[in-house]
Amino acid sequence: MSRLKRLIVEAHQRSLWQVLLVYLGASFAVLEAADLLIERFGLPGWLFPVAFTLLVVGLPVVVVSSLAKEDVYGDEVPKEHAEAAAEEDRRLRHFTWRTAGLSFMAALALWGVVAAGLLLFGGYGPLRTDERPSIAVLPFDNLSPDPENEFFTDGMHDEIIAQLSKIADLKVISRTSVMEYKGRSQNLRIIAEELGVTNILEGTVRRADGRVRITTQLMDALADEHLWAEMYERNLSDVFAVQSAVAQEVAAALRVELTAAERERIEARPTENLEAYDYYLRGNEYLNRGWLEADVVVAEQMYEKAIQLDPSFALAYARLSRVHDVFYWWFHDRSEARLAKQQETAERALQLQPDLPEAHLALGDYYYHGRLDYDRALQEVGIARRSQPDNSDVLTTMGWIQRRQGNWERAAENLARGSELDPRSQTKALAAGLTYFRMRNYAQAEAHYDRAIALAPDRFHAYLHKAGFLVSWKGSTAQALEVLRQAWRIIRPRPVYAGNESWLWWLHRTVGPDYEEALGRLSSGSFGRDTASYLLTKAELYGLSGKADLARAHYDSARAILERKVEARPGEARFHSELGVAYAGLGRKTEAVREGRIAVELLPVSKDAYDGSDWAVYLALIYTMVGEYDAAVDQLEYTLSIPGFLSAALLRVDPIWDPLRSHPRVQALLERWE
Repeated sequence: MSRLKRLIVEAHQRSLWQVLLVYLGASFAVLEAADLLIERFGLPGWLFPVAFTLLVVGLPVVVVSSLAKEDVYGDEVPKEHAEAAAEEDRRLRHFTWRTAGLSFMAALALWGVVAAGLLLFGGYGPLRTDERPSIAVLPFDNLSPDPENEFFTDGMHDEIIAQLSKIADLKVISRTSVMEYKGRSQNLRIIAEELGVTNILEGTVRRADGRVRITTQLMDALADEHLWAEMYERNLSDVFAVQSAVAQEVAAALRVELTAAERERIEARPTENLEAYDYYLRGNEYLNRGWLEADVVVAEQMYEKAIQLDPSFALAYARLSRVHDVFYWWFHDRSEARLAKQQETAERALQLQPDLPEAHLALGDYYYHGRLDYDRALQEVGIARRSQPDNSDVLTTMGWIQRRQGNWERAAENLARGSELDPRSQTKALAAGLTYFRMRNYAQAEAHYDRAIALAPDRFHAYLHKAGFLVSWKGSTAQALEVLRQAWRIIRPRPVYAGNESWLWWLHRTVGPDYEEALGRLSSGSFGRDTASYLLTKAELYGLSGKADLARAHYDSARAILERKVEARPGEARFHSELGVAYAGLGRKTEAVREGRIAVELLPVSKDAYDGSDWAVYLALIYTMVGEYDAAVDQLEYTLSIPGFLSAALLRVDPIWDPLRSHPRVQALLERWE
């Protein structure tokens, strides 16, 4: 019998075909379950390929080990040995099934050990339900003789929120949302309904002559029922004990049982130096003001003074690391020196207090913003979440990181949850809306955009986002223009299209056919410090208006700025992409394509699913501007197949794509994705 025929016979004798089918079917079910677990528990995405690899490795093990088992009777079985041969056949079949089962279980067990380890030690865990007591802590009133003690009163309020947020079985609304009610007299039931809670904690603070008096009362606002009240009058040195007592008494009043670890975290004292603590609270006051650069500078000074007075003050180091992150990410101090300070202060905080959630969050921001190491960033933020499960900032940061990883569903879930815990924050409503928008889940996105506008109708950014969203969703420039006009009727002076998000630049050329009017709305401050974006936008509008000389002049001015930026920061994908557009506008085809490709290579979608898709669209734009239409359509096909701002509706109405209208592949592309 030929070798091949013999192998086939042996495979049949040992039920290998049936075993392989069952093995593959079971592996498929396991991979589906693994994907669900990764999604549900927010585990890192690399666990799925690990599971796949282990199951694939098990497949040849089954085949080789099964066929390697010798058939003692060969092809011909003597009659006198028929019964023994049948028994041998059963034994071989049993061996094959057992080998398959052992291989399958080994792969499953190994993956389970890795996943369980991440759940236990990596800070990953399921989203908590809202079937828990809920509370909002309203801003405390300052009854101190010295009005300068307002910072101390706000600090006590912040710290009690932080203490309550350490309790896993208690839903606590973020500070940002409750501060909206500072100095306002309003019905508690209305406040509770607006914040989505049942219980409200109110209080007053008086500091004078080295003493502090804090009074608190807890109300079931929906039932209009008084639950608990207490007055604490202590020496100022006992202020931390008062904060701890308030948190524990509130938990008891709401029938929430604390774990030993939660009680230990609540009772911990951040510092023994009250002067250092004063500087720390002042730093918080300035950092919480809204991130004006001047305020952040003062916050940095306050935290540094706190650390000078108490070099073991871990929480002050964590906050100082946050300040360095703000400078790096928002004010564009992209120096290695600033990054080194950010890392050093976060790691120093962890050396002093290894389980400090604020320090893990700060280190997560360092890896997220500074190093684009999203796996390590998510690991650190996950540790912070383990002890502060309802911290809105932690959940929002997790969502931001996850969407850059391409874990869009999980990102949207965490961002929506973060917005729910900070229900008066326009920023977090916009973050959730933008995520659903890029996922092309337009109905969910619209709900968050509408909520963002309702929360702050005097701020233009939300209107701008919704206008862009409507064009991408429906191709409706009329609806988008009406949203902008709504803002112009409310906000004075009339705002311009501004912002640093690349995907919004096309609104200038898309909404409304009057390019002269659009040019009139622009000023040198329309894009803040981003002069290059301002010049590129004007160049595009001049080009669409038929003013080629003015367009060329603005492209050339943008080129000069962007060449300097690329030289100073060659690893910044955005500058290469924008420089490519400038070169394309000047007719410098080779250089334009080169810069566009460099941007995509520096930050591909596989490395950053959020920004990476933008630079792929810009490469398509560059190809269009230089007449490489097939290459442009290739890029458009790709970007439409992944989450991003581009849509078939936008392609139909954005005039920048007019040169592609007659391309034979474009209509099929539009019909496929509409």
